[in-house]
Amino acid sequence: MFFLSMMALIAVLVVWGFLPSFLLRDFVTPPATYIDRPGWMGWVFIAHGTLFLLWLALFALQTVLIGSKRLPLHKQIGRSSYPLYFAIVAMGLFVGYLGAKHGFHDVPFDSVTFSALPWLVITAYAILAWAGLNERKDPQRHKRLMLLATIALSDAGVARVALLAPLTPEWMSRTVLLIIPLIVWDLATLRRVHRTTALGGLLVAASLLLSVPLGMTRPYHAMVSALIGSDGVPTGQIVN
Repeated sequence: MFFLSMMALIAVLVVWGFLPSFLLRDFVTPPATYIDRPGWMGWVFIAHGTLFLLWLALFALQTVLIGSKRLPLHKQIGRSSYPLYFAIVAMGLFVGYLGAKHGFHDVPFDSVTFSALPWLVITAYAILAWAGLNERKDPQRHKRLMLLATIALSDAGVARVALLAPLTPEWMSRTVLLIIPLIVWDLATLRRVHRTTALGGLLVAASLLLSVPLGMTRPYHAMVSALIGSDGVPTGQIVN
C-alpha cells in the first residue's frame, strides 16, 4: 500500500506540474518553453517529456502489478524496460547539453550553472534505476531503488508545482521532501532506515541540493563552457 500511495503522489505532482507547459498547452496559455521552438529542437523536448511520462506510467503499472500479486507479468515487463531506461538517460544528458548551450526557461541561474542540475539528476536516476533493474532477486532493495530513481526523475515536474514553494527555502529542491515518507515508512515497518533508503536517498538529495553549488564553481564553468563552445546564456534567457 505504501508504494502504491507514493506512486499516486508522484503521479499527481508530476501531472500537476506539467499541466500548463506540456499536457494541456493546447487548452491553456502555456509558459514559453523549448516546445514552442520551430524545427528539431522542439521535437527533442517533446520526446524527452514523453519518455519521462512513459517511465512514470511504467512505474505505476509495475507497482499495481505487485499490489495485485501478478509477479510473473511484473518480471516480464521489467526485463523489457531496458530500452526505455537507456533512452531516458541518453535524452536526459542531451537535453542538459541543449539547456546549457541555449538556456533554461524560468530559472534564477545562468545556463552553465543550472546545467549541473539536470546532469546530476539524470546521473542519480541512471545509477538507481540500473541497480533496481538488476536487483530483482532482492525485493526490499529493488522496490526502494525503483522508487528513489523515480523520485529523482520527477524533479522537473515537482519543481513546477507552485503550491509547494512555501514548504522549502528558495535554494532547496522540493523533490527532496519525497524522500521523507520512505524514511518514515522504514522506521515504522523495520524500526530502522533500510540501507538502500539511506544510500539511495543521500544520492538523490546530493544530486538535487549540491548541483547548483557545483555549477557555480570555476572548474565546472570552465569544463561546460569548453563542451558547449560558449559561456552559456544569462539568467532567464533562451537563445538560438
